[in-house]
Amino acid sequence: MATDPSRWWQPALDARPEDRLALEAAAGRQQRFAQLDALAARLLAAALAGRRVASVVRGTGLEAADSVKVLRLTARQKSWCAEAFGVQEQQRRGAWYLPQKMSLKAGAVNLPHLVRERPAHAMTLAADDSAGISLVDGSADAVLLWSVLVPLFETLTEPIRVRAAGPAKTIDDQRRLWSGIEERYRLLGVADEALEAFRFGGGWHQLDRPGQQRARLRLLDALAAVDPLQLVTRHRSLCMQALMAGFAKKAAKAGTALARRVLTRPLQPVVSGYFAGDWLAVLDYLQAPPHPDEEVITALPESRLYVGMSAQAAGMAAEAGIPEEEIHAMLAAFLGGPTSLSPVEERVAVLREWWTAFDQAHAVQRPGMRSLWGLVDEGIMGFGPDEHVFTQQLYRQVLPASVNEQVDRLWQSVTLQRHARSIVSNPHPHQLMAETLGPTLEFWHGVALTAWFVCEGPYSRAPLSGVADYYSRPLSALRDAGCPVPTGLFEELRTAERNLGPEESIVRDQRELPVDTAVGSFGLTMSYSSGSRREGFERVRDIVTRHRRAWADQYLGTYLEQRWRTALEDVARAHHRHVAAKGRPPTLIQFAQFATAAANQWTGGDLGGLYTAIGEPAPAQQEHPARLLPGDSYDFARRVYTALGGVAVDDELRMNQPEEAQRQWQLNSLAIESLRYVQLHEALGQAPTFKQFGSRRLALVWPGREPEGWSVFQRTLATLTDTSPPASAPAAGTAVADPGLLESTKHVLSKGANAPLRPESVAVRLITTGVPVDVSAVLLSSNGKVRSDHDLVFYNYPHHEGVRTSSDTVTADLPRVPDDVHAVAVIASIDVEAQPTAVFGQHTTWRAETTQPSGTALSFEPAAFTLGETVSIVVEIYRHAAGWKVRGVGQGYDTGLAGLAADYGINVEP
Repeated sequence: MATDPSRWWQPALDARPEDRLALEAAAGRQQRFAQLDALAARLLAAALAGRRVASVVRGTGLEAADSVKVLRLTARQKSWCAEAFGVQEQQRRGAWYLPQKMSLKAGAVNLPHLVRERPAHAMTLAADDSAGISLVDGSADAVLLWSVLVPLFETLTEPIRVRAAGPAKTIDDQRRLWSGIEERYRLLGVADEALEAFRFGGGWHQLDRPGQQRARLRLLDALAAVDPLQLVTRHRSLCMQALMAGFAKKAAKAGTALARRVLTRPLQPVVSGYFAGDWLAVLDYLQAPPHPDEEVITALPESRLYVGMSAQAAGMAAEAGIPEEEIHAMLAAFLGGPTSLSPVEERVAVLREWWTAFDQAHAVQRPGMRSLWGLVDEGIMGFGPDEHVFTQQLYRQVLPASVNEQVDRLWQSVTLQRHARSIVSNPHPHQLMAETLGPTLEFWHGVALTAWFVCEGPYSRAPLSGVADYYSRPLSALRDAGCPVPTGLFEELRTAERNLGPEESIVRDQRELPVDTAVGSFGLTMSYSSGSRREGFERVRDIVTRHRRAWADQYLGTYLEQRWRTALEDVARAHHRHVAAKGRPPTLIQFAQFATAAANQWTGGDLGGLYTAIGEPAPAQQEHPARLLPGDSYDFARRVYTALGGVAVDDELRMNQPEEAQRQWQLNSLAIESLRYVQLHEALGQAPTFKQFGSRRLALVWPGREPEGWSVFQRTLATLTDTSPPASAPAAGTAVADPGLLESTKHVLSKGANAPLRPESVAVRLITTGVPVDVSAVLLSSNGKVRSDHDLVFYNYPHHEGVRTSSDTVTADLPRVPDDVHAVAVIASIDVEAQPTAVFGQHTTWRAETTQPSGTALSFEPAAFTLGETVSIVVEIYRHAAGWKVRGVGQGYDTGLAGLAADYGINVEP
């Protein structure tokens, strides 16, 4: 736009922060920020002095969001923040761009505290403070962090974070990176000496670990020596400069600009942080009029759902004076189906019918029968013999065929979010149906299984007295839905547990062996037992059945309506939010980003059906490609497994040929992934490429590496789906995968990086060069310390609470690790008594291979140690949300085991 001398900020575009602030003050525009500047400066001063200023509270379930809290706010500041940063308040001012979900790096604001208090682990602990936030609940603290505090602290601590991450790719990249950091520090008014050790060519890599820690502390001291209000206001000025430049670029012709044209993703936090989400306040600050086409939406329209209209057909017909059959025909045409029942109503009816059959199956369960683990499809798929405790696809044996057929029909198709133009086959209709039922099924099926395993064995993850705690997440969800489980159930279960019979060992195998000795012959009885049982299952079963049926009579109908209504209303609100933020309806692809889950559960993946249910026109129609998945998906995956060379894995194979057993697990994983391959084939209209399939998710490594392995895999699936193999696949007659060809993919972890683990056993094997290296493990509580000296697992104490060590491997059975163990650290150490001069370095190195039975394979190898370290933390297996992760650590100690023991709170005998 042309320079307008009446606008104070035009000269400020290219000014330094202090000059821009002076122009702002002279124009009377600074006072609006006084309260926020003072608050941010107070928190910054506290952080630089070593105090925490934010906390993260983890969600308690797999899908539960985390929450954050800004600390050290006065009651008055909290009240002001709620008004300025509350999500609903910002949306009432037009800030519909606020993300509904975000990954918030809350650890950035606590990094100064961690550098002072936990210097050896500061970066790792800060990384753990990332939070998965949902802004639906209106967290003002999350918006304050996202928009103001995290950007401020990330700018100030950037030198520390960059050095912790390692050097950039090239020398030129490093020079550019550090040139930018130094320029930002100069603009903030921080002395050049603060970056002396950090800057490019400053000798950072010549410092030992204590030297690097001291350099970080000196940087914090240098920042603390600057007036915090200066740092805060100058950082705000830099943010304002970007906003001014963005506005000026879009206002070049009209003299003003639309909010949606200016507010790119980087500028959205600036408006939320410094203008409380109010675009009109931005225009006032810039002395610009609103654009003629600007529409500030302060509230979303009410959602109207088109579900249940068939039940109103008689009344509608009487009111219109036409036959009821015509109303039903009109509704069927409107819904795009064969009847006037909406897709949602169809599914609700089947869910009720399924629940009746499910309830009856549990009600007639008795000792001597198989357990009902497998009655609900949890996505567990394997190709060995069924174990006594779990039966794959048990629902096909127990539930009426008519019920199973309806589930297969209504949940047989889905939309893939990344390929939303097509509706494709769903390999797991019964699992999707269970997800549609949600927490009520999780609880009532879970408590019935707990009753079985406590009484009939072989073991249970929770006692009857602990059911309320163990299933706290679904119980909480049911309370929130207004359908609580009465507490009387838990009291009756506690009483019933006290009246169960004594524990009896479950004998799996018993043999009589004759023994001849010099003094005579006798018989030796050898038995193998697995777990225990207690008499009294029928009494407990009847308690659970009575409460389950009472709950269903009172709440099931309300609960099912709450499930579909919540899902559809969430989609409708997201649609309205998009219109409010962008000024136009979402495209089909954009709609799929927030509507796919609801469509898959309630309309068979049909986004058009979901559009109809929320009363909005669909911008395009989805395609319905030919179904390639033949028949039952479990049977198909089993045939893939067999074609790739899979065989049943039994105890003998696991014991005598562990490498072959591991390879079979890899084949099992590949066969399961073949279902996703077929889905992609349907969605794309052709066989997916290696990249489209997702090499990071499951790369394939044959002796001929990717070209050979991928073509063999594709040829196998082409044969089984009766499709033509891609041109890159082997010619006809080429053998399908030889069982000796498949190897595990090993994803490489970098130092500090993490990866998710499945809730099963995980093994960390150390592969070393040079002198012998001992492997041990340390069980750590949430404060990073051991609970007692027994938490050190090593060659003299090789088993402890789900963790065991062997010659070169630490194995953790994650489901058996106690709840108060937050992490398991794997340790490598040199026996300095046997090798007094040996250290980790060029000649003695290690590499960690982390594997799981389901196919997880990770490799981590640190850079060579150079400071005389004899002990190293290899990796850390730690809890994250409701699951587990593994992190590459590679931290060495030149103080030996004594130094590590001191950090972990282990008493070392002199």
